Amino acid sequence: MIHPIANNRRNLVMYAVFWALIALMHSFFLFHFYNASIYLAIVDSTLFNLFYGLIGLGLWYAVKFSQMEMNNIGNLILNHLSAASITLVVLFLFGYYSINSIPVLNEGYKEFFNSTLIWRVITGVMEYILIVLVYYLIMYYTNFMEKITMESELKTNVKVAELNALKSQINPHFLFNSLNSISALTVTESKKAQEMVLKLSDFLRFSISEKPDAMRQFSEEVDNISKYLDIEKVRFGERLIIKKDISKKCNDAKIPSLILQPIVENAVKHGLSESLDNVEIRITADCFQGFLKVQVENDFDEHEHKIKSGNGIGLQNIAQRLKLTFGREDLLSVGKEHGKFLVTLTFPQNGNNDTRNIN
Repeated sequence: MIHPIANNRRNLVMYAVFWALIALMHSFFLFHFYNASIYLAIVDSTLFNLFYGLIGLGLWYAVKFSQMEMNNIGNLILNHLSAASITLVVLFLFGYYSINSIPVLNEGYKEFFNSTLIWRVITGVMEYILIVLVYYLIMYYTNFMEKITMESELKTNVKVAELNALKSQINPHFLFNSLNSISALTVTESKKAQEMVLKLSDFLRFSISEKPDAMRQFSEEVDNISKYLDIEKVRFGERLIIKKDISKKCNDAKIPSLILQPIVENAVKHGLSESLDNVEIRITADCFQGFLKVQVENDFDEHEHKIKSGNGIGLQNIAQRLKLTFGREDLLSVGKEHGKFLVTLTFPQNGNNDTRNIN
C-alpha cells in the first residue's frame, strides 16, 4: 500500500494546511498563556510543528507495521508507546536545538522550554494519537474498498460462469437439430443441404464471437434471428411462414446477446415439428416508457404439444439469464390459448427498473 499522503498531492496539501492550523493555535497558546513574545511564539510553534509534520509522514510506516500485530493487543500498545516516545524525544531535540541556535531567541529559551514541557508532552501525545487514528482509518477504508472491489469482481466472474453454463446448454441443442436437418437433406436435396451448411456456418460464427454477458443492439439480434430462420426455411420450405412487426425506434435498444434465438427455436420446434400444416411465427417488438417488449407467437397443435412437451429447459435458461442480467424475475411471461403459444420478453433500457411500466 503506497503512502496515502506523500504520494497524493491533494492529501499532502490538506496535511500541510492541518499542521499550519495547529501551528497557529500553538502560537496563540504560547503568546497568551506563557507570555512568550509574538516572535518567539510564531517561530517556536512553526518549527516544532514543521518537524512534527515531517515525522508524522514517517509514522505511516509504523502504523502499517503495527497492523500485523493487531491479533496481539499487548504488542500493539507496546509498539505505539515506543513509537510515541521516540517521536516526542526526536521532536523535542530537533525543536529545542534549532530554536536555541537562533541568537535572538536563545537567551532564556531553556527556562521557557522547561516551563512548557508538560504542555508540549500532552499536545504531542494527542497529536500522535490523532495521526495514528487517521492512518488506521485510511488503511481500513482502503482495505474495505479493495474487498468490495474483489467481491464485485467475484460476483461478475460467477455471473459470467453461470451465463456460460446456460449458453452451453442452449447451443448444442440447436446444433443437434440443425445437423439432423442437414443429414436428412443430404439424401433428398443435396443443394439445400449445402445451402443450409453455409447458413449454419454464418450463424454459428456470430454466436461464438459473442461473450455470454454481452449486450447487443436489438437490430443485430433481429438480423441474427433472420439467419436462423433462413436455416429453418431451407428445412421446412413454404410450411414456415414468418411475419415481423418490429418498430424501427427499437433498433438501438440493448438486449443480452443471443437471447432471442432459443425463443424462436422453440416456436419452430413446437410449431412445425409437431404439425403437418403450415405454421405462422409472428415476431413483434415495440419500445415504450423505457422498456423494449418483444413477443414471439406461433401456432401449435395443442394435443401433440401435451404429448411431446419437454421439460422447458430453454425457457428456464432464458428466465435465468434475464434474472442474472437485470436482477429481476418478472421479465419473461408465457401464455397459450386456442392453438397459439406466446412468449413475451421485456428488456429494461437505460437502467429503468420501474415495475409499473412493464404492462
